[in-house]
Amino acid sequence: MRRLIAVIALALPVTAEAAPTQSWGKPGAARAAFEAGGVECSLRAARADVAGRPETTAYVQGFEALERENNMPAMPAPAGDNDTFARAKRQVLLRRMYSPDKKVDALQTSLQGEVDACLTKAGYVRYTLTRDQDRRLRKLRPGSEERKLYLFTLGTDPEVVERQRVE
Repeated sequence: MRRLIAVIALALPVTAEAAPTQSWGKPGAARAAFEAGGVECSLRAARADVAGRPETTAYVQGFEALERENNMPAMPAPAGDNDTFARAKRQVLLRRMYSPDKKVDALQTSLQGEVDACLTKAGYVRYTLTRDQDRRLRKLRPGSEERKLYLFTLGTDPEVVERQRVE
């Protein structure tokens, strides 16, 4: 019986529920002001000089080490090892050691935090979309006028923003 339950459990699809979609609202704002505030905060982060940040420095160091490795003649492989395998193994170890993807993620998280702080300071409020709102949003093409209007309508409705506010 236990085996049967285990087999059934393994056969069932595992569905990880996606994180709820969140947006920013500013109840009562005019459309031009609503959109301008979001653009302003995004542009501040996009134009930020990230050259001296620790995440950037760590990424550049890792990238340069990996680049040097790619441009160097292959190191002699230990006896019995395949040269290609040895080089690939070294690449994997260097990638794990420097974790460039994690450094980019950390930088993106830092910049997103700046955008969030800017929006909060400008009077915007983060709120979570309901399932129905999220379903409708997903049907709208990103960047389309229809999608912008839908998010503006939700984000300026005081009842929606207050009821679905993220604390």
